[in-house]
Amino acid sequence: MTSFLNDDLDGQGPNTFSMTKLRVRRLACTWFLLFALGACASSPQTRLLLDHLPDLPAVTELSDVPFFPQQEYHCGPAALAAIINYRGITVEPDDIARLVYVPELQGSLQVEIVAATRQFDLLPVELDGQIESLLHELAAGNPVFVLQNLAIEAYPLWHYEILIGYDLEQGHMILRSGTNRRITRSFALFEKTWQRADHWALVVVGTDSIPATVGVDAYLAAVIGIEQVGRLASAREAYATAVQRWPDSSLAHSGFGNTSYALGDYAGAESAYRAGLVIDPEKAELWNNLAYALAQLGRREASLDAIENALKLDPGNAGLQDSRRELSD
Repeated sequence: MTSFLNDDLDGQGPNTFSMTKLRVRRLACTWFLLFALGACASSPQTRLLLDHLPDLPAVTELSDVPFFPQQEYHCGPAALAAIINYRGITVEPDDIARLVYVPELQGSLQVEIVAATRQFDLLPVELDGQIESLLHELAAGNPVFVLQNLAIEAYPLWHYEILIGYDLEQGHMILRSGTNRRITRSFALFEKTWQRADHWALVVVGTDSIPATVGVDAYLAAVIGIEQVGRLASAREAYATAVQRWPDSSLAHSGFGNTSYALGDYAGAESAYRAGLVIDPEKAELWNNLAYALAQLGRREASLDAIENALKLDPGNAGLQDSRRELSD
């Protein structure tokens, strides 16, 4: 069978650190005196935000987000455990540390944080790097996992924290950080430390919901990631969530079809592929996948018609030619 229409988007965004880059930087998770920030970085988002306050509650604080005081260098496991528990799944920081902690780096890589989250059938969705998006997520009840550089670019000190709230009147963020259950940091100072970590921010949601500020591409990238690690039932539920929110997305229908097919629901796969083809009838991959679903349902003639439609759209595609030979046998 040729490849389904679900290209891997995970880890391609500009906010993801490469393994090489992080291996030469120590990931420390101890509280650090914030210094030399004013001269080294500006806060343009903060200025714009305070000039044009968003239409949000003046104060939001998710006080029921759990708190796990970190052990040395374990800010990542402590923060992720808190968010996973917030989503109703009981887990201890030590359990997370076994999944994400890299001893030689004395910390946890972002890619490991994302991968560990998927193991709990949750969706880790990267945000767009805008402070206003963080505020909207918090107002919607979503704590935000952020990476900070609490020192300066030349001598970085990486630290994971959880945003649990904000105060527009006072102009500050509210965080769980290290051994501190609750701290505040001005929007300007937060922006400076956050921008030095490439504005990396993650919202973790269940597969039946969508973060408040995330569009279809970012959401489906997260779903593709959980599908590719074999969490097929969770991925199918997330694709169903996407179809409800974005019914005109052929990729969402295709993903629902692919996971339905993998789970043996060939009738559901057929329906999903046909819905995708209504939106994008010239997508050869969808015709190919429909042909296989129809073959599984015992509808040989319809299956052959579908693969012929695929070949009309992309006659030189060797994978589609292989599909026709396989389906014709």
